[in-house]
Amino acid sequence: MDTEVIATTAVKERLAFCDGLQSYINERDKEPLWDGHIYVFPKGTNSKEKLIGRVPVQIKGKEKAVNKKTTKLSYSVEVTALQKYLQDGGIIYFVVAFEKNRTKTIFYKILLPFDLQRAITSSANKKEMTINLQKLPEDDDSIRQLFIAFLQDKKRQATQIVWSEEQALRAVKDGGTLKFHILPRTQPKNDYDMMKEATTQDFYMYVETKDGVEFPFAKIEDSVSSVAMMEKDIPVYVNGEKFYDSISYGYENGRAYLYIGQVLKLPFAAAGETLQKHNFKFSLKGTLKNRITDSNFLLALSEYKWARLGADSTKPVLNIDLDNPKDILNLQGINDVLKKTQAALEYFGVHTDLEMSNLSAEENHAIDALIRGAAGEPLKFEEKNLPRLFYSNKRIGNVVIRILAKQEERSDAYRLFNAFSDNAHVRYEFEKEDGEKVIIDPWSLFLYMTADDFLCSNVNYAVILNSIKTMDGRGKEIEIRIPETEKTISVNSMLLEVINAYDSQVKKSNELLQFALDIAEVVESDAAVTVINKYQVIRRMRNLTSDEIADLVVLRRKHCDSKLIRCGISILLDEDHDARKLLNELSEEERRSITDYPIYRLL
Repeated sequence: MDTEVIATTAVKERLAFCDGLQSYINERDKEPLWDGHIYVFPKGTNSKEKLIGRVPVQIKGKEKAVNKKTTKLSYSVEVTALQKYLQDGGIIYFVVAFEKNRTKTIFYKILLPFDLQRAITSSANKKEMTINLQKLPEDDDSIRQLFIAFLQDKKRQATQIVWSEEQALRAVKDGGTLKFHILPRTQPKNDYDMMKEATTQDFYMYVETKDGVEFPFAKIEDSVSSVAMMEKDIPVYVNGEKFYDSISYGYENGRAYLYIGQVLKLPFAAAGETLQKHNFKFSLKGTLKNRITDSNFLLALSEYKWARLGADSTKPVLNIDLDNPKDILNLQGINDVLKKTQAALEYFGVHTDLEMSNLSAEENHAIDALIRGAAGEPLKFEEKNLPRLFYSNKRIGNVVIRILAKQEERSDAYRLFNAFSDNAHVRYEFEKEDGEKVIIDPWSLFLYMTADDFLCSNVNYAVILNSIKTMDGRGKEIEIRIPETEKTISVNSMLLEVINAYDSQVKKSNELLQFALDIAEVVESDAAVTVINKYQVIRRMRNLTSDEIADLVVLRRKHCDSKLIRCGISILLDEDHDARKLLNELSEEERRSITDYPIYRLL
């Protein structure tokens, strides 16, 4: 039995049926790594002037029984062969599985620089590497498309440079573009045909740099679940009530579906196919708002059975039967809790949509506490010796809520409030070292906020700003040092915390930066530190104007004896050399006044 002849003959015979493909494959070829080439032409011609390209191939035979459902085959290849294929720019590897009854099944594997480099790297000094091959498509156009796609991707990967996902991400941040290329097997009639192709083909993910060069960094194969969807502005109604503004059509691994919300996926029947009765096992997903809308929709469906697509009475309707009483009763309970959660978040001033997909047991317990707190129920804390009034931040999923807890009279229980529901004013008394008694009324408790506090989901910048504005002039200028922590409490210190909060953001908030500028302007002082803090906010917004630069130059002359102030101004003026020189001349304590604060990030 001549395995090589069996294999090469099977491949040549199969490709001979494909218009535009010509095989130049030698049986018993003495060359060990390549069995020949497949020449690719436009359909209907084999003219060498119109040659699209040629694809190197290697063909192996393997006696193995496979059934009709078998779509994968593994085969061992020498790593040295993979290295040679990489030098040549790639190959299509065929393995023909045959049985004693002479049944033959052809499997293939496209090996381009991306695939070969990944395979060689993962071989870890092994002599052989197992590759996983796919069953060759049954229709001629799909087979021809494999060869054309190979040639196109070979050109894109001609540099043989493969990027990691980290490199791809950096390139996109630097102005690059994510790209992938789908070559339809047949002429697509519409967008839906293209979506189907995108979920049934293997394709490479590229980053196109600003210079127009593409580098591969990932590959989507049939082992990966692929979904392509398109949104349509078609509203969904049940009994005249609109639940959604749009629906989506799409494909998952070649199967067509209609999607309603996050909860309903309805299969479409292909031509000649009869769908079995669909058994709906709904599971709420996504954000809090998604889940409320979806559960409202499902409850309406359980009652009325029909959903209409579009407001027009002539539009199609869907008969969806949700009649499991136990499931519906359970859903009603879930819907009630979701709505109470939404009401509680609104009570605490949160308008960010809560992502609920991966909440822990502790976070669900916190939601329960919020619901009870929003309903006015006093709560007890596990911690002992808590002050009668305190603020705390509670993280639940993607939401961080700042809460004010006030102790009940003659009780160890607390009522919970939105931390930004009022101006947070108190009367503050303290005694200076010389014995002078100082009273500041009103004094804002917002002055004690840290950078993290200003990033809370329920933060209200307008309330905080008003609280600071309505303090008297002395309250705005005074600075209090807490000996235990060496922390300074003042409007200027709070401003630095706001800047820290802004600098920590990955996605910068213009609203937060404007709030920082508003706070800077509240301090009615021409002290150098106040002016520098205001200008470092402006520097984060834009370049300084000529008048602003002149103001800083005048301020520097006024404080020519202070290296610390001159250093800060040099940073604001982008005088990096002078700023670093002055920084090195400062004492260690003075240097920390720059390096430990937000202004240093401008250097």
